[in-house]
Amino acid sequence: MLNRLGRVLPSLAVVGAVTAAVCLVLLSYLRQMALVDTGATRPVVEAALSRLQNLQPASLEDTAFSQAVENLLQTPYVATVWLFSPDGHLVFAKGSTSSSTLTGKTAEELSSEDTRRVIDALPKGALISEQRAWLLAASAIRREGEHNDIYRHLVIPVWTADDSGMAIVGVAYEISQSLDLPIRLHWVIILFGALGGLLLYWMSLPLWVFQAARERGEHAWAWAIFVFFGNLVALVAYLLARKPQPGTRDSIPGTSSPEQLH
Repeated sequence: MLNRLGRVLPSLAVVGAVTAAVCLVLLSYLRQMALVDTGATRPVVEAALSRLQNLQPASLEDTAFSQAVENLLQTPYVATVWLFSPDGHLVFAKGSTSSSTLTGKTAEELSSEDTRRVIDALPKGALISEQRAWLLAASAIRREGEHNDIYRHLVIPVWTADDSGMAIVGVAYEISQSLDLPIRLHWVIILFGALGGLLLYWMSLPLWVFQAARERGEHAWAWAIFVFFGNLVALVAYLLARKPQPGTRDSIPGTSSPEQLH
């Protein structure tokens, strides 16, 4: 049984390493695909925002409007939704990239310093107050930054029935359909494949060393722990340091010597 295991462990290590490498290559390819703006997601999001604008609520407390803002998160590709009050305060933020935008703060406080400097660099009166508010809101919803490579952002004004500015709504949406479910499940499956392959590879080496060292009467546990942490470098160190067994081939445990074959 032990001899059979000794013959299998090196093969398992190779299988695990190859599996992990292939899965990592696939993950890299999927990520590159996710960074390509397909142009198919924006119209879907724009249509949802247009329906929201058509509500023309009387105030932020309008129940139908509040529910519609919340329901934007159910729109395909939409990841995060923000709502700014007429005075520029953030009153609603929910979704995967909302943690960096605290409600109660203003769009100007949440916007980047570069955006504020660009606005200050413009001629006085170049922007009307609504345009300035839109720019600051757009900067604020991009604040998280970490996922700006896979998300795009949209900002729309919401007007009342008498054309008064009532709110600003911002969304972050996926630029590629490859990020949407059920395709996203493929990422999870491949990721677990990579982790499983890496675990198989990583555990096979110390197990093989443990068995080989025990057969030679060496410090099996010490060598196995050393290889567990040092991996391939530690394995090479073990192979160079171990003592050959008299009358046997110095190779995989369970392999017969030339004398034993006759």
